[in-house]
Amino acid sequence: MAKKHFLSLIVLSVIFLVIYVWLASPAVTSFSLDNRFDWPDETANYFWTKNFAQTGELSVFQPLNLSAQNQIHPRSFNVRSDGSLVPGSFLGLILMYGFLAKIFGPWLIIYLTPILSVLGVLAFYGIVKEIFDSRIAKISAVLMFINPAWWYYSVTTMLPNVAFVSLALVSIFFLIRKSKHQFSSAIISGLSLGLAVSVRPSEVIWLAGVYLAVFLYRRHGLKFITLFYFFAAAALMMLPTLYYQQLTFGNFLTSGYEQLNTESSNVCGACELTKSLILPFGFHPGLATQNFWTHYLSRLWWLSLLSVLGLVSFLAKSSKQKNEIWGYLALSAFVFSWLGIYYGSWQFADQLTVNLNTLGLSYVRYWLPLYLLALPFTAMGLMWLSNFIRLKWRRASIGVMLILLLYPAAKLTLHDQADSILPVKARIAVYKKEAAEINQVTPSDAVVVTVRKDKVLFPERQVIHSFEPLSQNLELQTILPKLIKETPVYYLALMAEPNLELSNGLILTPVKNVDGMVLYQIQ
Repeated sequence: MAKKHFLSLIVLSVIFLVIYVWLASPAVTSFSLDNRFDWPDETANYFWTKNFAQTGELSVFQPLNLSAQNQIHPRSFNVRSDGSLVPGSFLGLILMYGFLAKIFGPWLIIYLTPILSVLGVLAFYGIVKEIFDSRIAKISAVLMFINPAWWYYSVTTMLPNVAFVSLALVSIFFLIRKSKHQFSSAIISGLSLGLAVSVRPSEVIWLAGVYLAVFLYRRHGLKFITLFYFFAAAALMMLPTLYYQQLTFGNFLTSGYEQLNTESSNVCGACELTKSLILPFGFHPGLATQNFWTHYLSRLWWLSLLSVLGLVSFLAKSSKQKNEIWGYLALSAFVFSWLGIYYGSWQFADQLTVNLNTLGLSYVRYWLPLYLLALPFTAMGLMWLSNFIRLKWRRASIGVMLILLLYPAAKLTLHDQADSILPVKARIAVYKKEAAEINQVTPSDAVVVTVRKDKVLFPERQVIHSFEPLSQNLELQTILPKLIKETPVYYLALMAEPNLELSNGLILTPVKNVDGMVLYQIQ
């Protein structure tokens, strides 16, 4: 039976890999521009991944920043004191994807996350099968494929969350599985863990708790030499990230999330690392509870209800349950508590982002592990409901219920909201159209001041990003007179500026209307 479940899961994996890859593919347009993304973080990660694949570098010198006071950069980029652009995030994803793109070509970059996503589902199946049973494992794997949060971020390919979780799942699977090839399993597990930590080092504390539990679970089967191979492989995979952090930021422990307002050598890397690992947003249990309810429980309420139902059915038969399941439940409680407080205590400053996004809100992607940990109990909830069906139809009834769950999942993931996948793809096609129109009337060395449109224009045009109209940004108005003497400078306004004469003698000359926006040249 377990073999049959696995074979059917392989078929399903191929189907969802095709779906994920198709949805991740760039929108088809007549404009020969580089890929565009709806997230500034994706724009940055893609640029640096491709740049690393082609040049081996994680910095780009921008001499105009010397005049622009380091303001020339898109969002999610960082700037060194010499004006060079560098990543504004962790380096692990960029290095891993960039290395593979160097071998196979940049075309592969946007498809790596869907591939890792499917591998993560298969690893999750193996883990759940080990702890629960093959039936719960298969249902959990199907639920993982169609879970809106997992589905959404498997297609939002240049964000690191699915890659991190998948690598961690692969690592845990090879660590807990019973195999005659213990050394090779330990090496694969360690390599996967090293990559996972490189991609999201901020998750290392709760991840350490998970691995401690796994070591306790396998304490009678793990030899010292096996653990040595595991930790050596993990350390080996983290070395490139440490090396490039030193090379890029001047400190082994500094990531792109630390703003480089001073020389990196003067920054206490250990202090910044500790701050990022332990409650960087403070301890706000009330806010965390509110965020957890709004962005986790009620966001996918139908799955939450099934998970609660499954948990209750599990507890009702507590005397008949395996000890491993109790351990899984205790570990899940720890991870829920840690991540719930860690990210739930974060209050978004940009309320526009909160109001316009559902699955696209960062709480959802940071809580991806929580969605997955609940899935075996969601499966139990479905199995409990199937008990009300006649025995010969019971197995088929679960298949029917999974199909019914697919409808709200696909509706929310694909088209229900402005940040659903298909509206985003349509919006990206518009971005390319707008960029092509602006590129036609601006020289290639132009700098464009934008309000939230940096992801549209970059990388063909250098950008200065602002959250407010130029007429209200006095800081930028003081910088621009010197900059316009060195290069053409334009301003893409979301709507017409009421006054074409700004401070410091700056004049806005209308150039072109673009989908309701106005492009001005600053003179």
